[in-house]
Amino acid sequence: MADIQVEQNRQHFYELSLEYVCKLQEIQERKKFEFVEPMLSFFQGMFTFYHQGHELAKDFNHYKMELQINIQNTRNRFEGTRSEVEELMNKIRQNPKDHKRASQFTAEGYLYVQEKRPPPFGSSWVKHYCMYRKAAKKFNIIPFEHRSGGKLGDGEVFFLKECTRRHTDSIDRRFCFDVEAADR
Repeated sequence: MADIQVEQNRQHFYELSLEYVCKLQEIQERKKFEFVEPMLSFFQGMFTFYHQGHELAKDFNHYKMELQINIQNTRNRFEGTRSEVEELMNKIRQNPKDHKRASQFTAEGYLYVQEKRPPPFGSSWVKHYCMYRKAAKKFNIIPFEHRSGGKLGDGEVFFLKECTRRHTDSIDRRFCFDVEAADR
């Protein structure tokens, strides 16, 4: 009877051992595909990303080439202009009297004049070309038309009594000044 019991225990041990080995083998194999599948998915995602990037790069290659050409042309113009400016600067330094300002005006350029509008429109800023002669205190102001791209007519001429800078904290208004005419 003890022999039968030992034989049954041995048989039971063999079956448990076989199940154990089978489970180990199953776990080992499962580890392989459970590890490899996410790796494959990761690589596939990366390859798709890089392939799409490559396709986009090919599609926009002509823009890149055009931009490179424009940059090179700009660099060449910069080099040429810089050398011309240096030559001109050296000429002016050598003979400053020959290169004096030819204009009869002390200052000239574009100014924005604040023009009052009837209510409810308030006021607006209108571009003018202005010329000032300091010795005579003579101020010329010519309206500037944006649409036609130039000055309109003769404008107005008046003599200045006073010009004062507006004191303001606003950065937009830091170059504002008030002009008072002598004959108005």
